[in-house]
Amino acid sequence: MTPPALDRPRSKKGRLFPLRLILVGPFLLQISAAVVLTGWLSFRNGQQAVNDLAAQLYGEITARIQQHLNTYLETPHLINQLNADAIRLGQLNPQDFRSMESYFWQQIQRFPTVNYIYFWNIQGESIGAERRSDGTFNIGVSEYSKNGNLTFYDYTTNSQGDRTKLLSLNPDYKIKEQAFYQVGMVAEKPTWTPLYLWSAPRPEVSTDAILPVYNKAGKSVGYLGVSLVVSEISKLLRSLKISHSAVAFIVEQSGEIVASSTQEKAFIQSADGSAIKRLTAAESNNPLIRATMQHLLAKKISNLTQIKKASQLDIFEINGNRHFLQVTPISDRGLDFLIVIVVPESDFMERINANTRTTTLLCLLALAIASSIGIFTSRWIIRPIIQLSDASKQIASGELNQQIEVVNIAEFDTLANSFNLMVKQLQESFTALETANSDLETRVEQRTVELKEAKIAADVANHAKSEFIANMSHELRTPLNGILGYAQILQRSNSTDDKVKDSLRIIYQCGSHLLTLINDILDISKIEAQKMELQTTDFDFPYFLSGVIEICRIRAEQKGIAFIYKPAIALPLAIRADEKRLRQLLINLISNAIKFTDSGSVTFQVEVIENNEDQGENHRLSTPMTMTKIRFQIEDTGMGISSDQLEKIFLPFEQVNKTSGNTEGSGLGLAISQKIVQMMGSTINVKSQAGLGSIFMVDLDLLKLPELAAFFSITNRRNIIGIIGRQPTILIVDDKWENRSVLSNLLSPIGFKIIEAKNGQEGLEKAKSQPDLIITDLVMPVLDGFEMIRRIRANNEFKNVVIIVTSASVFEADKCQSLQAGCDDFMPKPVQVEILLEKLEKHLQIEWTYEEEKTVVNSLPSPSPSPSLVAPPEPEIEALYDLAMKGHLQGIIKRSASIEQMDKKFAPFANKLRELSKGFQEKALKEFINQYRISKS
Repeated sequence: MTPPALDRPRSKKGRLFPLRLILVGPFLLQISAAVVLTGWLSFRNGQQAVNDLAAQLYGEITARIQQHLNTYLETPHLINQLNADAIRLGQLNPQDFRSMESYFWQQIQRFPTVNYIYFWNIQGESIGAERRSDGTFNIGVSEYSKNGNLTFYDYTTNSQGDRTKLLSLNPDYKIKEQAFYQVGMVAEKPTWTPLYLWSAPRPEVSTDAILPVYNKAGKSVGYLGVSLVVSEISKLLRSLKISHSAVAFIVEQSGEIVASSTQEKAFIQSADGSAIKRLTAAESNNPLIRATMQHLLAKKISNLTQIKKASQLDIFEINGNRHFLQVTPISDRGLDFLIVIVVPESDFMERINANTRTTTLLCLLALAIASSIGIFTSRWIIRPIIQLSDASKQIASGELNQQIEVVNIAEFDTLANSFNLMVKQLQESFTALETANSDLETRVEQRTVELKEAKIAADVANHAKSEFIANMSHELRTPLNGILGYAQILQRSNSTDDKVKDSLRIIYQCGSHLLTLINDILDISKIEAQKMELQTTDFDFPYFLSGVIEICRIRAEQKGIAFIYKPAIALPLAIRADEKRLRQLLINLISNAIKFTDSGSVTFQVEVIENNEDQGENHRLSTPMTMTKIRFQIEDTGMGISSDQLEKIFLPFEQVNKTSGNTEGSGLGLAISQKIVQMMGSTINVKSQAGLGSIFMVDLDLLKLPELAAFFSITNRRNIIGIIGRQPTILIVDDKWENRSVLSNLLSPIGFKIIEAKNGQEGLEKAKSQPDLIITDLVMPVLDGFEMIRRIRANNEFKNVVIIVTSASVFEADKCQSLQAGCDDFMPKPVQVEILLEKLEKHLQIEWTYEEEKTVVNSLPSPSPSPSLVAPPEPEIEALYDLAMKGHLQGIIKRSASIEQMDKKFAPFANKLRELSKGFQEKALKEFINQYRISKS
C-alpha cells in the first residue's frame, strides 16, 4: 500500500535550516567534557587506590578472624568425636555414668575454651562436667527419681573430681525444652544448636556441638555435647589493629550480635538482673554498629540470609561521612555468622581529599562554560520537541483533535506533517474500535451470565455426588464391619475346625473384595483430585497370590467356567509393593475377564521375565535386594473387544459390550486399574478380537526381598492368644451394638477388660473409671465422637488417655478433624484384627503371647505310600519335610527339580511335590511327605 503524500508548507520565517548545521555547535562541548573527564578520572584513580588498599587490609583481617573462628569452633566437634570413638571402641561405657563423669571431669581441664562436656541417652538421662567462672568444676547429672520424674542435680567437686556437695536441684527437669535435646533428637551427623543465653553461673552467649552416638552394632545409644561460649570471640576482635575508629563485629543472620571489638556485651540485662535477652546489632549502643546494621538491613531488604558469599568492598554514609564496609559469611555445621568490618573513609582519605578539592574547582569551571553553550543550543532544538510532546500527551488522554505547527528546521517540518496525518488516522481507528468494543462488551456480559449459571449447576452436582458417596460408603461399611469382624473372630477360635476356617477365610476375602468395590468409588474421587498414592509394604507373595486365586476361582465356579492358574517356578517368596493396590489391580482384571466369559476358561499366568540388581539395601537385613520384572497375564475365551471399543475401556463408568446384557459392576475397575499401573510405572497392554477372547498383560518392576526376609514373612504369621503381665482396660464407645460386639469378642479372649458405651455422653461417664484406652465411633446420638474427645482432652483427670477413632467414614477430612479434636490414632471400618492389635501394641506398650504350632497326631494308621511313586533317599525326605514345616513352597519346588535329576525313577514323586506346592496345598503336602518319612522310620 502506497502511503499518502505529505504536503509540507514553507515556513513564513524564510529558509529552513537543516538539523546537521544546528548540531555543529554542540561539538564545542567536547572540550569541557574532556576537562570534566580528566578531573573525574583523577579523583577515581585516587579513590580506587584507597579502595584497593582497604580491600587488602580487610581481606587480611577477615582471614585472621576466620582462622581463629575455625579453630575455636572445631575444638568441640573434635572432643565429641574423641568421645564417640571411645564409646564405639568400648573404652567408655555409656551405661556407666560414674566412669563417664570422671572422664569428662578430666577432659574439660585439657580444653580451656569449652564450658561444658556432657552425654545424654535416648531416655533423657545425662551426665556432664562444667567449667565455672571462678575456675572450679562441677558435675551435672539428670536421672529419674522414684516418682518417675527426671531430676537434675548439680554437684561441686574437689581436686580429684569427686562430688563434694549438692549445689542445686531441679526436681522437674524439662529436658525436651532444652535446645541441645531438640537438635540432637533429629541430628544424624555433627551439628550445632542455635545460639542461646547461658544464664548460670554467668550470662554468656553459647552454643552446643551435638553428635549422635552409635555402638558397634550400629544402634543409637545417645548423644554427646560440648557447650562453647562464643562471646569469648570478642577478645580476639579487640586485639585487632585496624584503625583508630574502625569496628569489627560478628552477627547471626537474625541480626543478633555474637561478638564485637567494642566493650559492649552481646546481651541486655535488666537493672535487677531478672530479665536478660540477646542484643541485636540494630539495638547496639555503639552508633557505628547500629548504623552499619541499618544499612545492611536496608540493602538486603531486611533479610541477612541473602548474604551467601563475601561481599565486595561497600561504601555507605553515616551522617554525611563515608565508611568502608565488608561483610563475609562463615558457616559451620548449622552455624551461620556474618563477619562485619567497618572503617570511616576519613582514616584513609585525608591527603587525597585536598587534591580532590582543587580538581573539583577546575571541573566546575569547565562545566559552567559547557553548560552555558549547551543551554543556548538546547533551547533552540527543544522548543518544537516540547510542542510535539504536549500534543502527544493530549492524544494519550483522549483528545485526538491535535495539530502542531511547522517550524524552521527541515527535519521537524517533515515530522510535524507526519504527526498530523497520524492523528487523523487515529481518529478514524478509535471510532471503529469504540463500535467494536461496544459489541464485544455485550457478548461478554451474556457469556459471563451463562458461565455463572453453569458453575452454580456444577457446584450443586459435585456437592450431591460427594454427599452420596459419603453416605453410601458409611452405610455399606457398617454391616461389613460385622461380617468381616465375626469372620476374623471365628477364624481365631480354637474350636473352629480347619474346613470351617477355610470357608471363613473365603467369606472374609469376598467381603474384603466387596469393600474394595466400595473403595473403587472413593478412588475415582481421589484420582480426579490427584490425591491417590502408593503405600509399600513387605508381604508374602505366594500367600498373596493364593488369596487372589481363591476369590476369583469361586466366581469362575459360579459361572461354570474353568479358572486356570499357571505360576512360574522361580516366583519370589516375598516382595515389597503396595499390597492393597496390587490386589485391587489383579482382582479387577481377573473379575473383568470372568464377567465377560460365558464358556471356556480364564487363565491367570504369573512369571518372572527379568531380574536386575538394585543399588538399595534392605534396612532390616542389610542385604542387597533385586528389582524383579514380573508379568501378570490374564487370558480369557470370552466375547472379546472390538478395535473401536479398545480406546474406551479405560474410561470411568464406561462398559463395553453393553448389548450382551452383562453390565454388572460399577464401570470403574479398568479406569482405576489403569491409574494404579501408571503409578507403578507401567501400562496395561491389551490384545483382543471380537468373539475370540482377550489378553490383558501388565509388566511391573517389584522389589524382591532376600530369602531370609521371605522366611520371616511366611513364618511370623502367629495367632495372638494373650497379654504378658497386665490386663488393660478398653472403653468401646459406639451406638451400633454389632460394632461393639465385634470389638468385644475380638479383644476379650485375648485378655482385655472391656467397658461399653452407647454414645459420647455415656462414654464420658464411663471414662471416669480411668480406662487404659478408648476406641470410639464419630457419628453417634446424644453426643458425637468429636465433642466427646474434646471434653476428654479438656479434663485434666484423664486428658492423657489414649483415644483411637474407628469410623465408617474414610474421608481424609474426617481423619484430620479427629486428630485436631485430640485423638491419637485413626482406624477405618471394617476393623482388621492385625491392624487393631498392632495399634494396641504401639499405644499400650504391651507384649503378646502366641499360640504354639500344634502337631496333629492321627490315631488311625498312616496311609501307605503309593506303590507307583518311588521316594528318594531318607536325607532328601527329611530335607523336604523341614521345608514343608517352614512353609517354604518355593524351596520345595527347587528341591524337586534336584531330585528329578538324581534318577528318572524319582520323576513321578517330584511331579507330585510340584503339583501340591504350586496349588498352595500345604496341609496335603505335609501329609504326603510325612507318609514316606514314617515308612522309612
